[in-house]
Amino acid sequence: MISKEEIRKNLEDGLPILIYDFDGREEETDMMFYAGVIDWKKIYILRKEAGGLICYATGNEEGKKLGLKFQTDILLNSEYRQLVKLPQYGDKPAFSLWVNHVNTRTGISDNDRALTILKLHEVISELKENEKDAVKRFYTEFYAPGHVPILLSRGIGERHGHTELATTLAEYVGLERSVVIAEMLDEGKSLSKEKVTQYARNMGFLLIEGKEILKEVIV
Repeated sequence: MISKEEIRKNLEDGLPILIYDFDGREEETDMMFYAGVIDWKKIYILRKEAGGLICYATGNEEGKKLGLKFQTDILLNSEYRQLVKLPQYGDKPAFSLWVNHVNTRTGISDNDRALTILKLHEVISELKENEKDAVKRFYTEFYAPGHVPILLSRGIGERHGHTELATTLAEYVGLERSVVIAEMLDEGKSLSKEKVTQYARNMGFLLIEGKEILKEVIV
Protein backbone atom coordinates (compact mmCIF):
# COMPACT_ATOMS: atom_id res chain seq x y z
CA MET A 1 0.00 0.00 0.00
CA ILE A 2 1.22 3.48 -0.83
CA SER A 3 1.99 5.52 2.28
CA LYS A 4 -0.69 7.61 3.98
CA GLU A 5 1.44 10.69 3.57
CA GLU A 6 1.76 10.30 -0.19
CA ILE A 7 -1.94 9.60 -0.69
CA ARG A 8 -2.97 12.57 1.45
CA LYS A 9 -0.51 14.91 -0.24
CA ASN A 10 -1.84 13.95 -3.68
CA LEU A 11 -5.43 14.50 -2.60
CA GLU A 12 -4.74 17.82 -0.90
CA ASP A 13 -2.72 18.96 -3.91
CA GLY A 14 -5.75 18.35 -6.11
CA LEU A 15 -4.45 15.25 -7.87
CA PRO A 16 -6.73 12.30 -8.53
CA ILE A 17 -6.37 8.84 -7.03
CA LEU A 18 -7.45 5.91 -9.21
CA ILE A 19 -9.27 3.14 -7.33
CA TYR A 20 -9.81 -0.30 -8.87
CA ASP A 21 -12.40 -2.30 -6.97
CA PHE A 22 -11.92 -6.08 -7.23
CA ASP A 23 -11.48 -8.87 -9.74
CA GLY A 24 -14.84 -10.61 -10.01
CA ARG A 25 -16.87 -7.61 -8.83
CA GLU A 26 -17.44 -4.60 -11.11
CA GLU A 27 -13.79 -4.78 -12.23
CA GLU A 28 -13.93 -1.01 -12.73
CA THR A 29 -11.72 1.90 -11.77
CA ASP A 30 -13.02 5.17 -10.40
CA MET A 31 -11.14 8.45 -10.56
CA MET A 32 -11.37 10.15 -7.16
CA PHE A 33 -10.74 13.73 -6.02
CA TYR A 34 -10.97 15.11 -2.50
CA ALA A 35 -14.07 17.32 -2.45
CA GLY A 36 -12.38 19.98 -0.34
CA VAL A 37 -10.25 21.08 -3.28
CA ILE A 38 -12.73 20.59 -6.11
CA ASP A 39 -13.06 23.19 -8.87
CA TRP A 40 -14.40 23.27 -12.43
CA LYS A 41 -11.09 22.06 -13.87
CA LYS A 42 -11.29 18.85 -11.87
CA ILE A 43 -14.90 18.31 -12.93
CA TYR A 44 -13.71 18.77 -16.52
CA ILE A 45 -11.01 16.13 -15.95
CA LEU A 46 -13.57 13.72 -14.52
CA ARG A 47 -15.86 14.33 -17.47
CA LYS A 48 -13.19 14.04 -20.17
CA GLU A 49 -10.63 11.63 -18.71
CA ALA A 50 -12.93 9.37 -16.66
CA GLY A 51 -16.26 9.77 -18.46
CA GLY A 52 -18.57 8.05 -15.99
CA LEU A 53 -21.22 9.49 -13.71
CA ILE A 54 -19.73 12.26 -11.53
CA CYS A 55 -20.88 11.67 -7.95
CA TYR A 56 -20.33 13.19 -4.54
CA ALA A 57 -19.75 10.58 -1.82
CA THR A 58 -19.74 10.79 1.95
CA GLY A 59 -20.31 8.54 4.95
CA ASN A 60 -23.63 7.08 6.08
CA GLU A 61 -23.13 8.71 9.48
CA GLU A 62 -22.93 12.13 7.85
CA GLY A 63 -25.94 11.29 5.71
CA LYS A 64 -28.02 10.31 8.73
CA LYS A 65 -27.23 13.60 10.46
CA LEU A 66 -28.58 15.39 7.38
CA GLY A 67 -31.66 13.18 7.26
CA LEU A 68 -30.61 11.57 3.98
CA LYS A 69 -31.88 8.13 3.05
CA PHE A 70 -30.73 5.60 0.49
CA GLN A 71 -32.71 5.83 -2.74
CA THR A 72 -33.55 2.12 -2.45
CA ASP A 73 -35.24 2.72 0.92
CA ILE A 74 -37.17 5.69 -0.46
CA LEU A 75 -38.41 3.63 -3.41
CA LEU A 76 -39.30 0.61 -1.26
CA ASN A 77 -41.75 2.82 0.59
CA SER A 78 -43.38 4.10 -2.59
CA GLU A 79 -45.42 2.88 -5.54
CA TYR A 80 -42.14 2.16 -7.34
CA ARG A 81 -41.04 -0.60 -4.93
CA GLN A 82 -41.10 -3.20 -7.71
CA LEU A 83 -38.21 -1.39 -9.41
CA VAL A 84 -35.86 -2.09 -6.49
CA LYS A 85 -33.60 -4.95 -7.55
CA LEU A 86 -29.97 -5.80 -6.95
CA PRO A 87 -27.47 -5.11 -9.76
CA GLN A 88 -25.54 -8.03 -11.23
CA TYR A 89 -22.60 -7.59 -8.85
CA GLY A 90 -24.96 -8.11 -5.91
CA ASP A 91 -24.62 -5.03 -3.66
CA LYS A 92 -27.33 -2.55 -2.80
CA PRO A 93 -26.64 0.79 -4.53
CA ALA A 94 -25.23 3.73 -2.57
CA PHE A 95 -27.40 6.43 -4.18
CA SER A 96 -29.31 8.92 -2.06
CA LEU A 97 -30.66 12.23 -3.46
CA TRP A 98 -29.56 14.28 -6.47
CA VAL A 99 -29.08 17.96 -5.63
CA ASN A 100 -28.02 21.37 -6.93
CA HIS A 101 -26.81 24.34 -4.95
CA VAL A 102 -29.24 27.25 -5.08
CA ASN A 103 -26.62 29.52 -6.68
CA THR A 104 -26.19 27.30 -9.75
CA ARG A 105 -27.74 28.28 -13.05
CA THR A 106 -28.76 24.99 -14.66
CA GLY A 107 -26.67 22.74 -12.42
CA ILE A 108 -24.91 20.70 -15.12
CA SER A 109 -21.95 22.86 -16.20
CA ASP A 110 -18.50 22.17 -14.79
CA ASN A 111 -18.72 25.40 -12.80
CA ASP A 112 -22.15 24.54 -11.44
CA ARG A 113 -21.30 20.99 -10.41
CA ALA A 114 -18.07 22.16 -8.80
CA LEU A 115 -20.01 24.75 -6.80
CA THR A 116 -22.59 22.20 -5.64
CA ILE A 117 -19.90 19.73 -4.60
CA LEU A 118 -17.75 22.30 -2.81
CA LYS A 119 -20.77 23.54 -0.86
CA LEU A 120 -21.70 19.95 0.03
CA HIS A 121 -18.18 19.49 1.36
CA GLU A 122 -18.55 22.62 3.49
CA VAL A 123 -21.76 21.26 5.00
CA ILE A 124 -20.17 17.90 5.77
CA SER A 125 -17.18 19.63 7.37
CA GLU A 126 -19.47 21.83 9.46
CA LEU A 127 -21.34 18.83 10.87
CA LYS A 128 -18.54 18.18 13.36
CA GLU A 129 -18.51 21.71 14.72
CA ASN A 130 -22.17 22.74 14.58
CA GLU A 131 -24.55 20.01 13.46
CA LYS A 132 -27.68 22.12 13.83
CA ASP A 133 -26.36 24.92 11.60
CA ALA A 134 -24.99 22.42 9.07
CA VAL A 135 -28.39 20.72 8.73
CA LYS A 136 -30.14 24.07 8.39
CA ARG A 137 -27.62 25.14 5.77
CA PHE A 138 -28.13 21.95 3.78
CA TYR A 139 -31.90 22.39 3.54
CA THR A 140 -31.57 26.11 2.83
CA GLU A 141 -28.80 26.05 0.23
CA PHE A 142 -29.69 22.99 -1.85
CA TYR A 143 -32.65 21.78 -3.88
CA ALA A 144 -33.65 18.44 -5.36
CA PRO A 145 -33.74 16.94 -7.88
CA GLY A 146 -30.47 18.28 -9.20
CA HIS A 147 -27.43 17.23 -11.18
CA VAL A 148 -25.09 15.95 -8.45
CA PRO A 149 -25.94 12.51 -7.04
CA ILE A 150 -25.06 12.05 -3.38
CA LEU A 151 -23.70 8.60 -2.53
CA LEU A 152 -23.68 7.31 1.04
CA SER A 153 -21.26 4.67 2.21
CA ARG A 154 -22.92 1.54 3.54
CA GLY A 155 -19.75 0.75 5.46
CA ILE A 156 -16.68 -1.05 4.18
CA GLY A 157 -17.63 -4.10 6.24
CA GLU A 158 -20.98 -4.41 4.45
CA ARG A 159 -20.25 -3.23 0.93
CA HIS A 160 -17.05 -3.10 -1.12
CA GLY A 161 -18.08 -0.54 -3.74
CA HIS A 162 -16.21 2.54 -4.88
CA THR A 163 -18.26 4.71 -2.52
CA GLU A 164 -17.02 2.72 0.46
CA LEU A 165 -13.48 2.37 -0.86
CA ALA A 166 -13.10 6.08 -1.64
CA THR A 167 -14.60 7.41 1.60
CA THR A 168 -12.64 4.84 3.62
CA LEU A 169 -9.43 5.86 1.88
CA ALA A 170 -10.06 9.54 2.65
CA GLU A 171 -10.73 8.73 6.30
CA TYR A 172 -7.67 6.45 6.44
CA VAL A 173 -5.36 9.33 5.51
CA GLY A 174 -7.04 11.75 7.94
CA LEU A 175 -9.36 13.66 5.61
CA GLU A 176 -13.12 14.19 5.69
CA ARG A 177 -15.25 11.44 4.17
CA SER A 178 -16.02 13.82 1.35
CA VAL A 179 -14.95 12.83 -2.15
CA VAL A 180 -15.89 13.05 -5.81
CA ILE A 181 -15.76 9.92 -7.97
CA ALA A 182 -16.49 8.88 -11.55
CA GLU A 183 -16.01 5.61 -13.39
CA MET A 184 -13.28 5.44 -16.01
CA LEU A 185 -14.78 4.40 -19.32
CA ASP A 186 -13.49 3.15 -22.66
CA GLU A 187 -15.28 2.85 -26.01
CA GLY A 188 -18.41 0.83 -25.29
CA LYS A 189 -17.27 -0.49 -21.92
CA SER A 190 -15.34 0.28 -18.75
CA LEU A 191 -11.63 0.94 -19.04
CA SER A 192 -9.75 -2.31 -18.48
CA LYS A 193 -7.41 -2.83 -15.56
CA GLU A 194 -4.49 -3.07 -17.97
CA LYS A 195 -5.33 0.25 -19.66
CA VAL A 196 -5.89 1.93 -16.29
CA THR A 197 -2.49 0.73 -15.10
CA GLN A 198 -0.84 2.19 -18.20
CA TYR A 199 -2.80 5.44 -17.87
CA ALA A 200 -1.75 5.83 -14.24
CA ARG A 201 1.88 5.21 -15.19
CA ASN A 202 1.77 7.71 -18.05
CA MET A 203 0.07 10.42 -15.99
CA GLY A 204 1.94 9.84 -12.75
CA PHE A 205 -1.30 9.18 -10.83
CA LEU A 206 -1.57 6.80 -7.88
CA LEU A 207 -3.52 3.58 -8.56
CA ILE A 208 -4.83 1.68 -5.54
CA GLU A 209 -6.74 -1.61 -5.53
CA GLY A 210 -9.65 -2.36 -3.23
CA LYS A 211 -7.82 -5.31 -1.72
CA GLU A 212 -5.03 -2.97 -0.60
CA ILE A 213 -7.52 -0.68 1.15
CA LEU A 214 -9.23 -3.62 2.86
CA LYS A 215 -5.87 -4.94 4.05
CA GLU A 216 -5.16 -1.63 5.81
CA VAL A 217 -8.56 -0.98 7.40
CA ILE A 218 -9.92 -4.45 8.22
CA VAL A 219 -8.07 -6.59 10.76
